[in-house]
Amino acid sequence: MSCCSSGALERQFGPGTAAADLRRYRWRGPRVTTRLLIRGIRPHLIRDATLLDIGGGIGAIHHELLDHGVARAWQVDPSAAYLVAAEEEARRRHHAGRVEFVHGDIGTASAMVPAADVVTLDRVVCCDPDYEVLLDRALAKTRRLFGLSFPRDRGVVRGAVTLANLYRRVRGLAFRGFVHPPDRMDALIRERGFERVFAARSPVWQVGVYARTPAAG
Repeated sequence: MSCCSSGALERQFGPGTAAADLRRYRWRGPRVTTRLLIRGIRPHLIRDATLLDIGGGIGAIHHELLDHGVARAWQVDPSAAYLVAAEEEARRRHHAGRVEFVHGDIGTASAMVPAADVVTLDRVVCCDPDYEVLLDRALAKTRRLFGLSFPRDRGVVRGAVTLANLYRRVRGLAFRGFVHPPDRMDALIRERGFERVFAARSPVWQVGVYARTPAAG
């Protein structure tokens, strides 16, 4: 079984993890990468913008941005449990009629979702070994703004990811995490006609928001 197959992802991001993440979100708010992405996106939002949140988990990005300028959102996620949690929170926040939930990855679900003004990949690139394919598919759906977060390429971060992968291997779990080269990801995004308008870091994570250049539009 592949480390990024639907079965591996469903097992890694199952009902228990989804419920715990939703409880944490309700208690403490968005995680640091989500907060940074929102900070980078909001100044560049157009009125009644649309959002495509790929691998959105409990849906924190669209829960927040639907209150701040986004008119409609789509969430694509390979974890059925996380979609259930995201839908529950959308109903609680009275967003249900403005969000469409699609089960699958962006490759299988691409035909089911439209291009959007804003596309986000929050802690998603690190779940896929084929990051170039993932970025290409996400950028192809992006009209204006593209935001992503990923682990920093530091020795201590690589060590932590290696230990986490070893732990999963011992437990018989197929899922693996990855630390991809930031410079290569940045170059790929720029080659597709985007320029970076926001960047931020935490000790572990790196965040970038990119705007499509007029020439690429």
